[in-house]
Amino acid sequence: MSTASVPSQQPQTSSQQQQQQQAQSSPQKVHVAKEILHVFEEYKVGVKPNSFIVITGTTAEPGSKYPPNTFRLCLIEDVWLTIHLNSSGYLILKAEADPNPSNPSATKYAISETRPHIQAPFESMDGLLNSVSGEYRSRFQERLCHKLEKVVREREKEGKGE
Repeated sequence: MSTASVPSQQPQTSSQQQQQQQAQSSPQKVHVAKEILHVFEEYKVGVKPNSFIVITGTTAEPGSKYPPNTFRLCLIEDVWLTIHLNSSGYLILKAEADPNPSNPSATKYAISETRPHIQAPFESMDGLLNSVSGEYRSRFQERLCHKLEKVVREREKEGKGE
């Protein structure tokens, strides 16, 4: 009769627990990072060029005043938004006017539109930007109309070709 030794169960150290948590959350971190990159590419039309700034990546530095997955962008109306991405969606943490707005009245109006939405979760960036930026809404509608017109033209061509 052979006896196998059973490893004793020792309590995990805090570093072992951290490694285990990091391994479990790694796929989630990759997904969140990809989502932020997607936002940067997909929503260029609704924000000022080159205004996307990642404040904290998938992990925040100790002592950071922002949680992980936080970024900033500037609306066309010269309003800087600090946005946090979490499991509930997109959350506006802060909105502030650009110190040198190109159209001060549009900036003031956009700030007034944004303030009620601070700390309110949005399922998508479309929902967030549609709620706080009139310029984004206008551009979104223009793009949608152009796409619909293109579909109509293509269908008309198909009908004539038969």
